[in-house]
Amino acid sequence: MEFAYKKSLGQNFIYDVVFLRALVKKLNVQATDVVVEVGAGAGTLTQSLAETGCQVHSVEIDQRLKPILQERLKPYTNVELIMADALQYDFSQLPPFRVIANVPYYITTPLIMLFLSLPNCLELNVLVADEVAERIVAGHGNALYGALSVSCQLQADCKILTSVPRSMFTPQPKVDSAFVCLKKNGYPHDKKLERLLKGVFAARRKTMLNALSSALCVDKTVASQILTIAEIDVNLRPEQITPTEYAKICEISRKFC
Repeated sequence: MEFAYKKSLGQNFIYDVVFLRALVKKLNVQATDVVVEVGAGAGTLTQSLAETGCQVHSVEIDQRLKPILQERLKPYTNVELIMADALQYDFSQLPPFRVIANVPYYITTPLIMLFLSLPNCLELNVLVADEVAERIVAGHGNALYGALSVSCQLQADCKILTSVPRSMFTPQPKVDSAFVCLKKNGYPHDKKLERLLKGVFAARRKTMLNALSSALCVDKTVASQILTIAEIDVNLRPEQITPTEYAKICEISRKFC
């Protein structure tokens, strides 16, 4: 396919249909499933999904790809092609769905947070940069552990399904990738917790006392009270606190601010 790939849109496509079909099979996609794909690209994953008989809602921002996608997907009546920005699209009206996508690297975290926040999204199965996958599954105490780790692990069962070498992509990116699966557990998305985590991990080298005080914009005395009630040592660092402990800290903080 002759196509001028746009680095600004994170366009790194996989053309290996055998690999994609095996991946779809591994994810046990059923004809009764509703699947959202973000970043249709050349439509190779879209086609592999469509072959299962499931209902596919495939979102692509690059209008140049529309004729290519329409041609490839012409035989499939179970595909809705949506030419739009996924971060601006309203997915809330869809029936319960699974996300299966080769996610553009530059919007990986915003997309994950978007779908975690949607009650009708049941699970996320996304191909992301290797380091992002490692961050998602990183345990507390790990250098890669951060706000994304806590948010994902509180709201979903997270695991890396398979590694994908950079050589699988066209054009070839500078990093390897991994397919990560997040099966949501029903834990409610909490915007206050999201803001707290962002603030705390922005000060990850500080003690929890100082990081929490900064994140909540409260006096250190108040931050100390919150941590004491949560039974958290004020001298610990943000990366030493478990996801469950962060949820506890957030809940207690509602009484103070």
